Amino acid sequence: MTQALLKTSRQQQKAETRQKLLDAAAAELASGRSFDTLSLREVAKLAGIAPTSFYRHFHDMEGLGLTLVEQCGESLRKLIHDVLHQASNGRSLIRASVETLFAYFHRNQGISRMILQESISRQPEFRRAAERLMQTMASDLADYLEEEARERGVPLGHARLAADSMVAILFTAGIALLDTPDDERDQHVETAIIQLRMIMRGAEAMGQI
Repeated sequence: MTQALLKTSRQQQKAETRQKLLDAAAAELASGRSFDTLSLREVAKLAGIAPTSFYRHFHDMEGLGLTLVEQCGESLRKLIHDVLHQASNGRSLIRASVETLFAYFHRNQGISRMILQESISRQPEFRRAAERLMQTMASDLADYLEEEARERGVPLGHARLAADSMVAILFTAGIALLDTPDDERDQHVETAIIQLRMIMRGAEAMGQI
């Protein structure tokens, strides 16, 4: 029993240290640093561990970065499901999507910028990870749009293409919002909402053809 408790305690301690490394990197990203400027030694120091101990948790900085993207992806997918639930209760899907995701980007500025940057990165692993995240979100959204259109009895054309475009706008507009003066934020949000509505109207029009 004691050995089992000790093993559990060591596993918990390892998980906590691993998360400290992720949090340290995320904090630096939030301060405006780009991921490729972060060094293993720097992140280890910020997390309060020896650089050699880093390798007990990640193979290298690329492994840490990919884990950050994966964690962000899990959070965003949960948010999307919450948004769809709100929409099913009568709230506008488009407004709920914009407001919810923009709020997430604001709370997680560093990793949000990183995902957008890595989606066009020369590093293939990072680029693929960022692309997978956006594709997964677009796939979930496309499924919902098709189901919701059937319930309304409205034909919808090219649902996946519409979802791809909507996710791209949500990311680029949401992250651009981080650099927008406070007195222009509301207009920025409304512009994104109009853009998404135009995409939906276009998809509905294509469904009539």
